[in-house]
Amino acid sequence: MDTLGKAKGAGRLLPYLLVAPIVIWIVITIFIPLFSVIKESFYSTGLIGSKGAFVGFDNYKATLTSPVYWGAWKKSLVWVFGNGLAQTLLAFGIGLLLNKATRFTNWARTWMIIPWIIPTIVVAIFWQWIFNGSYGIFNHILQALHIIDKPINLIGDNTWSLPIVIFINTWHWFPFMAVIILAGLSTISHEMYEAADVDGANKWQQFWSITFPSLGKITFALGLVGTLWSFNIFDTIYILTGGGPAGATTTIPVMIYQQAFESYRIGQASATSIITACVLIVYAFFFIKYVAPKED
Repeated sequence: MDTLGKAKGAGRLLPYLLVAPIVIWIVITIFIPLFSVIKESFYSTGLIGSKGAFVGFDNYKATLTSPVYWGAWKKSLVWVFGNGLAQTLLAFGIGLLLNKATRFTNWARTWMIIPWIIPTIVVAIFWQWIFNGSYGIFNHILQALHIIDKPINLIGDNTWSLPIVIFINTWHWFPFMAVIILAGLSTISHEMYEAADVDGANKWQQFWSITFPSLGKITFALGLVGTLWSFNIFDTIYILTGGGPAGATTTIPVMIYQQAFESYRIGQASATSIITACVLIVYAFFFIKYVAPKED
């Protein structure tokens, strides 16, 4: 009986032992840093490792009343919407185009992921070269076609910098969405399209009545994860523009980095991070509640 009891006890303990490593990893990599950020948001900490004075909610008040913060929010919303729209249209277009298996589509499916697998720093370097105002090939082509009279530094222009960075980021990441949509399209039965053809439905009607509803769960996941992912992109923007010119591409992640590591205001950056995280959590909650596809 003792042996049987020990075996049952070990059996009950085994699931917890198997889960324990990932729980410990999550606590170390997420919860401990999170609590540290929350703590620092109540102090006037300047440099990492230094000890600031307790200031209560002053950092939060400073962030919420800062026009720079709300200006960064406007740029972040433009960034997210621009990327979401462009990537979705491109991904659906490419996915639908490559859904039929031919020699060309099989070749294209393999090679279209190249932009996605290129490191961000490499992407930034060659697009900076392409759009360079002095020797970039883009300006050279426009001048050769007599579209412009003199070179334009698009990345360094207040008006064009954000749209250009959105274009570069879209080019880099849309293959990821296209691959997922292609996988979803492959699960849709061809018999449904054949039945729609018999009923006289055109391609546009088939898309809205068959294709798009069948991809509901995929588009929901991309809408939620893709939006949050896009919002938090930092590397592409910072490498290309550093948030400039004159703050034209300073989104929330770039602003937080500048507060923490350029202005040496760790406490302020922590408060900004917490406020922004709360807004994103609220967005995710309502998105899941109202946009999640209903179970049949």
